[in-house]
Amino acid sequence: MLKKVLFVHIFIVFLKVFYTLADITDLSTEEAQYWLWSKNLDLSYYSKPPLIAYMNAISTSILGDTEIGVRINAILLGFGIGVLVFFITRELFRDEKLAFFSSVFITAVPAYQIGTYLFLTDAPLGFFWVLTVYLFYLAVRDNRPSLWIGAGISAGLGFLSKFPIVLFLPPAVIYLFIFHRRIFREKWFYISIGIASLFTLPVIIWNFQHDFVTFKHVFSLGGAGVKEVSLEKSLRYIGEYIITQIGINSVFLFPFFAYGIYMGFRERKREQVFYLWIFPVFVFLLFLYLARKKHIEANWPAFGYATLYILAAYYVYKRRWFKGFLVGFLLSVWSILTLFYPFYLDKIGLGKLYPPKVDPLHRVVGWEGLGRKVSEIIKELGTDRYFIFSESYHVASELAFYTEGQPQTYCVVINRRMNQFDLWPSIKQFEGKGYTGIYVSRWGLPKKVRESFRRLKAHYTYDIIYRGWKYRTYHIYVLEDLIELHQEKILRY
Repeated sequence: MLKKVLFVHIFIVFLKVFYTLADITDLSTEEAQYWLWSKNLDLSYYSKPPLIAYMNAISTSILGDTEIGVRINAILLGFGIGVLVFFITRELFRDEKLAFFSSVFITAVPAYQIGTYLFLTDAPLGFFWVLTVYLFYLAVRDNRPSLWIGAGISAGLGFLSKFPIVLFLPPAVIYLFIFHRRIFREKWFYISIGIASLFTLPVIIWNFQHDFVTFKHVFSLGGAGVKEVSLEKSLRYIGEYIITQIGINSVFLFPFFAYGIYMGFRERKREQVFYLWIFPVFVFLLFLYLARKKHIEANWPAFGYATLYILAAYYVYKRRWFKGFLVGFLLSVWSILTLFYPFYLDKIGLGKLYPPKVDPLHRVVGWEGLGRKVSEIIKELGTDRYFIFSESYHVASELAFYTEGQPQTYCVVINRRMNQFDLWPSIKQFEGKGYTGIYVSRWGLPKKVRESFRRLKAHYTYDIIYRGWKYRTYHIYVLEDLIELHQEKILRY
């Protein structure tokens, strides 16, 4: 069965590589940002730990600073997750057919396919979450030092991927308390936690050096300091959270997931079932609690759902609901194909069923064209004494990737929260030296920026057109002779 699993996931790797090379989409703004981090390697970064930057540095050193050079990381991590699901299921239930079925099951889940195509921090987090689930179970069962060490290293690498890996420990402790209290008397359990803790040191050291800005950012995202919101707003946040979680996990497969949660609770005395059940339930409920006071991004809890997919597959397999599942599976696969390639709807006259305004693919197109436009403007300058900047780190990151020569770009502070650009050398290095600034923005030219230069030489616009719809217009200003730019004080994290 392992050969069949490898064939399925190698085929998916091939499809994703082909899709990337077909140049249908550009890098997302977050992907571009993490790529730019790899050109400025450090112990950690403002909003995330450093592993994604180092993975980008390695992959792009082999494949070049290209889209496939970035996305190959997520694609290969997705392959690893698919294989790990097979091994976890086989260890828990001693059934290779069920293990194969579980590994195929996840291929129809949108969260899995999106998360293992776009190279965001969710991809390595998801991989190391699943690997930690696997190694921890083996370590508890066999109590071998090598497995405890492996689990600790896996959790530590998960922390260097994204901070929510720390949410693994509470449900793991609950599982141990119910089924294996003896482990609390085993030294290797604590050594494993100690090994994982060592991986936090780069982030802690970096934050000591940078006024603990990551902690401020994470606490801000978690809702710290947010005043109580109205009941109406709270219910809206909760409703949005639940709907988005159903959406990223497929509305067509949702009945199987709901049944898996229900049966997992009913059969919670079965160790294997409880082990698969406790992790997604804990993660979902924690973010549900946070949703009382703030908007929760759809992808935030997604890392914790891997074992839910195995649990749902187990009950489908056990109940022999293959016909019903096949319908849900095919519909879910169709929805994923539509998500990645909606253009076929326009070609057959059904584009109105899925208009570009609701199609999220519009967020990952147009950046290459904008970079090409800026490159053309640069060639007309006739000087190499210039710099590119924006008030948005999204725009600055994309232009760093797609502008010819991939220059370092800059991000000025104009009514925004802090970001990584604020911790790098700023445009102050160009003041009073006759430099030309190329300012790119959706919102026009702020008075403060205009007055920082002696002359406004030119103003261009660039329209991003997606599926016949003008998604966005960007303004490009060529400003000559930077004098001095007084930036706002950063008050938000």
